[in-house]
Amino acid sequence: MEKKVKKPIWKKWWVWILAVIIVGAITSGGESDKTTDSSNNSNQGIVVQEESADTAQEVSIDTANEESNTTKEEKKNTKIKAGTYKIGVDLPAGEYIFFAKGMGYIEVASDSTGALDSIISNDNVSGHTYITVYDGEYLKLRSGEAYAVADAPSVVPSNGIYKDGKYIVGKDIPAGEYKVTVNSNIGMGYIEVSSDSRGVLDSIITNDNLMEDSYITVQDGQYLKLSGAEININ
Repeated sequence: MEKKVKKPIWKKWWVWILAVIIVGAITSGGESDKTTDSSNNSNQGIVVQEESADTAQEVSIDTANEESNTTKEEKKNTKIKAGTYKIGVDLPAGEYIFFAKGMGYIEVASDSTGALDSIISNDNVSGHTYITVYDGEYLKLRSGEAYAVADAPSVVPSNGIYKDGKYIVGKDIPAGEYKVTVNSNIGMGYIEVSSDSRGVLDSIITNDNLMEDSYITVQDGQYLKLSGAEININ
């Protein structure tokens, strides 16, 4: 009797069918994983782009703020150099503060003829002074520089000793009574209280040439001018 020989398992038909099913399942799973990975990578790309956009926006805002601050600083520190300016054309009407370099000169005129009759006010300045000008007038600055009052550096002395210059009472110096000391090196001083900064005679409330120390009382809104004299509020 012949013995039946068993076929190797890999030669049986159902083994091949099973193999085809398994391979198909593996292939399908692989493609599914690739699709998922591709989807994840795509999503990650979107996130990166969003973060990049946010960063760009933050940089844009920071740059804008820096430019804004720079512009403000530039405006705040704008100096008006020595020269003659037509108010309403070269400079707006308003109040300015002039800082002399050594001995400066300031003049307001009604026109540009250069005639004496055209001069509204003028002054030789030691230290600093305030001046108010109107449209159509001409402002001359010599040996110094000016600022619009809103943009000017403070003239309040850090040591409390007020020297040559003009001060707004209530802003640069408190209202009250003060002892005025004559500069011993000069031997003579000048003090003036005015109602405004036009620089005209009608604005003067009181003035005096001092040969010795004196006292002065000032009120808010007035302008106090010192020349060759000082006030110590300490």
